[in-house]
Amino acid sequence: MEDSWHQLKPRTGFLVRLADRLTDQSWQTLTQLYQPIIGPSAAGLYSALFWLPERATYKRHATLLGLLGMDLAHFYEARLRLEAAGLLTTKVKTANELTSFVYELRAPLQPADFFRDDLLSVQLLGVVGEEVYRSLVTHNTPQTTDSADEVDITKNFLDVFHVDGQELKQLPAAITATRDELPVDAGAPVLKGTNHDDFDFKLLGDILEHSFIDTRALRSQRQLLLTEHATYGLDEVTMARYVGEATDLATNQFDPEQFKRVIAQSFGQQHRAQPAASEQTPSAAALAQAPTDQHLSSAEQALIKVANTTVPAVFLQAIKQKRGGYITDGEQRIIRDQVSRQLFPQSVLNVLIYHMLVDSDKPTLSKALMDSIANDWSMKKIQTPQAAIKEIREHQQTASKPRRSRNRQPTVKETLPDWAKKPAEAQSQTTQAKLSPAQQQKLQERIARLQERTADGKEE
Repeated sequence: MEDSWHQLKPRTGFLVRLADRLTDQSWQTLTQLYQPIIGPSAAGLYSALFWLPERATYKRHATLLGLLGMDLAHFYEARLRLEAAGLLTTKVKTANELTSFVYELRAPLQPADFFRDDLLSVQLLGVVGEEVYRSLVTHNTPQTTDSADEVDITKNFLDVFHVDGQELKQLPAAITATRDELPVDAGAPVLKGTNHDDFDFKLLGDILEHSFIDTRALRSQRQLLLTEHATYGLDEVTMARYVGEATDLATNQFDPEQFKRVIAQSFGQQHRAQPAASEQTPSAAALAQAPTDQHLSSAEQALIKVANTTVPAVFLQAIKQKRGGYITDGEQRIIRDQVSRQLFPQSVLNVLIYHMLVDSDKPTLSKALMDSIANDWSMKKIQTPQAAIKEIREHQQTASKPRRSRNRQPTVKETLPDWAKKPAEAQSQTTQAKLSPAQQQKLQERIARLQERTADGKEE
């Protein structure tokens, strides 16, 4: 984003929006965890923006500077600190040659998420020291301790309410439509475009609670669990079973690598003997034959529909089965790596898989090629399957154009010196002209002797 310092003046207008809901816990976290990092001026600016009367209407910065008792330079520095800490999003707009700002306040992270964030936790540790840091962790993440004579008889959701599994697999349109309109929580790590929000970690914890597995140690593997869920579409019950298979009975230690191997092997065994998928997917040349306008063909619409509703591993398996192939272990690792990088929604990743296998007619996924295309799409900010298909069209059109022949390199003509242009006879005469009469006589005799020897050799 362009530096907006030159656009900031006391008379410049601004308004404030709340991107998140702030609670009492939010203010405690701001004071105890964020303020040591951002400083009291930035914390004061955050508070002033929140409590500003009629914050949704435009005001001049001069009003805010008067409330804070600071000049523009210190205000700008405090604003940058809030932006860097993820507490403020600044937007600028220009209309009728007038510049104004929109300040969106974001809620502080939950304490546990704050301490899981590498940047924030390292910065806080450097400011307050190890002793204070440990006390802040203890104070802000209280853990209940059960007495020996207490027995937990709490019922979970499924114990109390009856839920039809079929309804969960195919959610009503009212739920899916409104869920798409919900804002994305930018506070915690999010797997873009995946169905991670339908994965219930509390239910998983309830399932594992009465097992030998240490659920507290499993909390640090949250991102791994989300990646496997997003890649393979695993539900809570299945996930709990795989967690159990990857945990050592003797030490209760969870092995992440074994966890990934178990899931990959199980997925391969489940789908190896299954018939080809029945979904109608586009033909191999569908994208190449697509119209050049912005309207999607029926083949592309079918592709987007399947890509939006299928997790990457299952999508890849459907393509392989239709072509009589199977997913290799390397391909599963490639897909898992792409999901964990969180570059695209699952629909875009599926279109990329389709493009590499079907449209490009490749038998297997290539990690190098997928990384190359993924890097290109990431730099071009492609985040929808429609944008991905448009990019594929443009690439194919460019590749189909005949390449211009390279201009022939001009022939370099060497200019010979005058002496080189003279015929041999002239050169001989010139040479002889420089010899004395006695030298010329000896030269003629030598030439005659050579000619006699040559003649004698031919006669023999």
